[in-house]
Amino acid sequence: MNHLHGAQVTIRCHRCKVLGVECSFETSDFIHVSPQTPSHPSPAETSSSSSPSFVAGSPFSVTESYGGLNTLATVASSRPNAAENRPNSAAKQYRINVEDLVPTATTPIWGSLSRVDWTAAPMLAIQELVRCPSAQDPNLQLPSGERLSDILSPPEITSLLEIFETRYTPWLCAQPGPLESKNSLLDLARCTIASRHMVPEIRSTIAPRLQKLTEEVFLREVFNPQASLESIRALLILSVWTPICGTGAEGRDGRLLIASAVSMAMNLHLQDESKRATSLRAEEGHLSSEKQAELNESMLRWRLWMYLSISESMLCIGTGRPPVSHLSQLDLEMITLSSFPQLNVAAVRDFRLGITAKLFNLAETALKVRLKSVNNLETFFDDINACIYSMEGLNRLLSPLSVVTQCDAFYSQMLILQYNACKLLIIHHALREIRTTWERDAPEMPWYAVETRGQIPSLFWGHVGLQNSETVLSTFLAVSDLTLLSCSPDNVFVMVGFAATWIFVTNYTLHQLGNTQLVGASEHLQNMTIERLTQIAHAPDHAAARCGYFLRALMNAWEQRRPQPGLLSPTDICKLEISYARFPVPFLTCVEFPANNSDLFMDDAFWTSFVANLNSDTFTVDTSVGT
Repeated sequence: MNHLHGAQVTIRCHRCKVLGVECSFETSDFIHVSPQTPSHPSPAETSSSSSPSFVAGSPFSVTESYGGLNTLATVASSRPNAAENRPNSAAKQYRINVEDLVPTATTPIWGSLSRVDWTAAPMLAIQELVRCPSAQDPNLQLPSGERLSDILSPPEITSLLEIFETRYTPWLCAQPGPLESKNSLLDLARCTIASRHMVPEIRSTIAPRLQKLTEEVFLREVFNPQASLESIRALLILSVWTPICGTGAEGRDGRLLIASAVSMAMNLHLQDESKRATSLRAEEGHLSSEKQAELNESMLRWRLWMYLSISESMLCIGTGRPPVSHLSQLDLEMITLSSFPQLNVAAVRDFRLGITAKLFNLAETALKVRLKSVNNLETFFDDINACIYSMEGLNRLLSPLSVVTQCDAFYSQMLILQYNACKLLIIHHALREIRTTWERDAPEMPWYAVETRGQIPSLFWGHVGLQNSETVLSTFLAVSDLTLLSCSPDNVFVMVGFAATWIFVTNYTLHQLGNTQLVGASEHLQNMTIERLTQIAHAPDHAAARCGYFLRALMNAWEQRRPQPGLLSPTDICKLEISYARFPVPFLTCVEFPANNSDLFMDDAFWTSFVANLNSDTFTVDTSVGT
């Protein structure tokens, strides 16, 4: 089995570098980089270090987050040449085979990326695969003690801040306002992220200096006992978007940065702002000018808390790491979703803020539903379906948003992508819960053949996952404004990578049945997605480029294994014809499932029956059967 290889990295803060002493970041169990050689630690040894828990006010929060920022600020020696920028060339670094993503019965949950059961924490697995290795020059010297004005001229600062305001701020659902520049950490963070839009020749010299200055200013600000809202916003920005040098600088774990930002926000009691704002809003219309200013400030702080929590959920979901922040019921009720917003930017952004919060809240709730034993399958089936139906109700509200209003239409459209990615995660979670529970408690019975409520959950949910996967890719490709698409948060590209990987694994498993493959547009969607990711990438170290490289490696592996189209018979074609409805599969009772065949996440017997169902001329949908 092949493995991913990463360069050996020494993490050391600026102070320890200057003093030439050992840094606590070098020996921290909470900071992780890609290993130089693959290792195979046991689940017990690695689970604790792979998923540390955070507690508000914990002394680890700030230290860990700086380790992440220090890693991202590492600069490679020089810009890659044109050949190194090509996806096919970069994809060779991954050395990954499709079968590496199909866990066996003995695959450990934690360990080397090519050996772990990626289904345990799918988003974390894709994040790590997207994080490509880089070369570093230890002799590279960058000036320190600079100010933002020493690196950029005032017109350049204004230009970069305007770029951030128009292309990135809407992702944060922030209210439009005057553009301010105070030479603060917030300005520096915004300029650092927006510097990716500079021409490569200028960016290669400017971006490393901006990142180093960000690192130094960050050290002063993050240890400030009187943390400012600007510092928290800066950390939020740096957790959602990785700075780009265009030289292959290393990635970092945004979950550590956002956890520190949340901890700082909780120290300022931002989690209680909904109570304060609600109290002031109750008197709206009778407020003095001072009280109105207090209400405006409270709403500003509450919106920041909301998007901090949303961003932490976005970065932690599907990674096995529970978020530190939790939205209260009052937080979720602050924005009324029962009536459509006024057609202005402020109202639409507040509406998106509320609906995004509910989307991730529902997804997190569904991912907490566990199948405790084989005897609880009926309850588990009902609970998961209830979560899915709740999300579909939310989808009714968000789907028309980009059509009926032109305010931030692109960002509303991307909500549909996030919705389908979250729904795919729920389906993925539900299937894995059934698989692992049956393999643990009833290994004599194939997990994919179990029935409840007159349904076979593996079939009932399996096709829904494929539909969600294809919808994620279709939505991504349907965007016409490629400039805005290239500014998407890093985690959006991870969601795209997860959806594409789901299709890859499905196709490969079908191939293992005996030259069977999905028919339809899935493979075209994958190829177009790879091309689009490459097209919009700002640099080789942009998350879009990294995701494209990884998916190209998977596509190359699949192309070596897929059956030739001319060799397929009509019975070898899997058609997606099952609608998402309540249906019985009565003829599956005669299918003989081989015992103890748990080598694949989507086992061959499961897919044999799945293909048979899809191709059966006698297949009928009975909507009278309830769940």
